Amino acid sequence: MGGYARYFEDTTNQLTHEQVSRLPGQRFTDSPDNILNLGFTPSRIWLKWDLKNETGEPLYAVLEAQDIDYVDAYIVGSDTTYYVETGVLRPFTHRYFDTNSIVLSLGREPAQLYIALKDMNGLVLPLKLGTIRPVVQKIYRETMINAFVTGILALIALFSFFMFVSLGDRTFLFYALHVIFSAFTLLTFEGYLSDLLWREMPYMNNGINSSLIRLGTLLTSIAFSVVFLGVREVLPGLARFYRYVAVAAILVVLAKIMGIQWAEMVFNVVVLITFVTFLGVGVWLYRKGFQPARFYLLGWGIYIVEILLLVLTLFNVISFDHFFTYYGYQIGTAGQAIFLTFAVMDRINALRVNALDAQQLALSHMQEHEKLLARHNHVLEQQLRKDDTPNREDLDQLIKLFREEREKVRKIPIPTLEGVLLFAPNEIIRIEAMGSYTTIHFVNRKEMVASRSLAEFEQVLSDYDEFFRVHKSHLVNITYITRYQRGEGGTLMMTNGSEVDVARRTKSEFLKRMRMES
Repeated sequence: MGGYARYFEDTTNQLTHEQVSRLPGQRFTDSPDNILNLGFTPSRIWLKWDLKNETGEPLYAVLEAQDIDYVDAYIVGSDTTYYVETGVLRPFTHRYFDTNSIVLSLGREPAQLYIALKDMNGLVLPLKLGTIRPVVQKIYRETMINAFVTGILALIALFSFFMFVSLGDRTFLFYALHVIFSAFTLLTFEGYLSDLLWREMPYMNNGINSSLIRLGTLLTSIAFSVVFLGVREVLPGLARFYRYVAVAAILVVLAKIMGIQWAEMVFNVVVLITFVTFLGVGVWLYRKGFQPARFYLLGWGIYIVEILLLVLTLFNVISFDHFFTYYGYQIGTAGQAIFLTFAVMDRINALRVNALDAQQLALSHMQEHEKLLARHNHVLEQQLRKDDTPNREDLDQLIKLFREEREKVRKIPIPTLEGVLLFAPNEIIRIEAMGSYTTIHFVNRKEMVASRSLAEFEQVLSDYDEFFRVHKSHLVNITYITRYQRGEGGTLMMTNGSEVDVARRTKSEFLKRMRMES
């Protein structure tokens, strides 16, 4: 009905429906769009339609935006004329149908329809007209789809909490909280939260709860992404940026609560920029070899695409009646939750595979250690069987031999998904920060993912002179460096064929360690 409407802006917010109905026609302006997009305004907007029913059945008007603060309707017809005050800040008892959607009964012979709208957020209103059968079908279909999506989100949230309790990985905790806030956002947009929780308390729908819920969705998405992608270890500058974004979002929501109109638009811009950076970081990490980022990209990709489709409908670039636009938020939220679940499970699977490889490495190391102990015992037995008493020089040489052999099997603890494994430092070529974990590259070209940060490994290996942190995300064993290529920071070639960048800030200290001239 948007393309047939005429609207009038009541800047005083004082005109009654009777006064508006007596205004001359030239005071109303034709609507340019099929979807009523009245922007952000403190005024009350009156919409007017001239109607003629040729169906012979009673007509109903359905407001497809369920979160409008105030809706005043004045229906004028030969068989029914009445005025009703409804909206989310009015009691449910004012509604014709006891549902989340606002439905107006127009009777069989409506002549004119006046609807007044006022909302602290942007006024965007798809509005349709129909008989009882399609109206009920529409409400039923929306209820089923919303219930299905909410059910998916609830199951994912419960599963994530279970994984958090089982594994102690806070990635699952942040993800569960993000899914819960996403579900609350959907329920708020669709009017179900007020329907289910505070029917008799309409003042709870004053927009503040909605803003706080959306803020929670944004903050939990940042917390989850930072932990899942390991932004603090890989891109510490970006981690600081996300902290600034979180503070800015909180300030914008506070401004909105104080009644500043432009705050809603600024908040939407902050959200969009944040989500786009998630895609950028995901692409960069995926190209670096962090495989779980592929599902992460799909999750945020489908969500952002659906949000962009919704924005295009607001500007009438594409039709709002298409399934993928009308249910865009539901599709985006469900798709995001499903693919992000795949992402966290893919990471768990990758850790399990690496843990099995690590166990095989540990077993081989144990066998080598047993062989070394047998060799020590043999040397000691041979020495003791000598007829002459060993002199001091022989004893010193024997002790030195034991110390050298012992260093070969000296172990450091490496925590994995399956437990803590022990490895010899001289078998590690380099350690690389990747996501929330670290990837250890061994001399036999095998890799293992450890649930310990690069900074922790740097502390554990501080007693070993051969290890040096050349970059914020790389700790290398200088024994296995084959070549240094000069540059702004420089690049190292390792014995396994990999390349490691040297940070500009560590270049000078690294060259001194390697006894090279800068």
